[in-house]
Amino acid sequence: MTARDFYLEQVYPQLDIPLAQYPLVSLAPLAGHHALGQQPLVMLVAFTGTGKTTTLNLLPNRTVAPSRREIADWIAIPMAQVICGETLRPVTDRVQRFHYTRLFAQQVDGGMARAFSWLNLAGQVKDPILTEGLRGENEIEYALRHFPRWQIIELTLHPIIRLQRLSGRQYDFDRAGADADLSFLPAEFRTQAQTLLKSGRISPKALTIVRAEAANYGLRPFAEGHRYPNYHHIQIDRRSPEQVAHAVWGIMAAMKERADAKN
Repeated sequence: MTARDFYLEQVYPQLDIPLAQYPLVSLAPLAGHHALGQQPLVMLVAFTGTGKTTTLNLLPNRTVAPSRREIADWIAIPMAQVICGETLRPVTDRVQRFHYTRLFAQQVDGGMARAFSWLNLAGQVKDPILTEGLRGENEIEYALRHFPRWQIIELTLHPIIRLQRLSGRQYDFDRAGADADLSFLPAEFRTQAQTLLKSGRISPKALTIVRAEAANYGLRPFAEGHRYPNYHHIQIDRRSPEQVAHAVWGIMAAMKERADAKN
């Protein structure tokens, strides 16, 4: 039995998935739909606190596929719970969510990239779509190798700036315990992080979230991106949100031009 068959037979029937807001998407195979892996798609990749949501909010609303958070809730976390023999339950704590997505990736090659590919999209969707959701080298490389019609755009930000941003935002989803352990940071960043922690510009909760994320996905951008023509890296430290959104939109527009030229 494939991992996807296991999900559809053992996990999916136990769930009540609110797909009404995505009328062009299905989890179970349907006539007239095609796998998301076959769809021209721009996948925005970024670690927590980098500015991904800000970028998406500045782009025209062309997102018809669910986000990473939703795919984790609907596929990765419940499947990990079933594999572990646990009762299905929602998970809101970020550290626990990283734990379950790590368990999922240990059982399913490609992790969340593979989970995204299990989606099915209505056949009438022809233009490139925009979504977000991959993390770390394993997921990025799996997508680049297996889904050549996807363009992967990774946004990166200096870890210290990312910690400061995450410390200052008030998202309900940023739920985690607070632990001031700095050992996960590269040595060259720890003194600065310690100073900012003492002054309150970096919070223990932000450190907890970034440390848990780094345990799964690292802290640095994908190192082998130069090998793949469908990988793009945007360092956003000195770019405005509008400049980042413009760069993403340019990649989407180029995709559409290529698709139109073939038709």
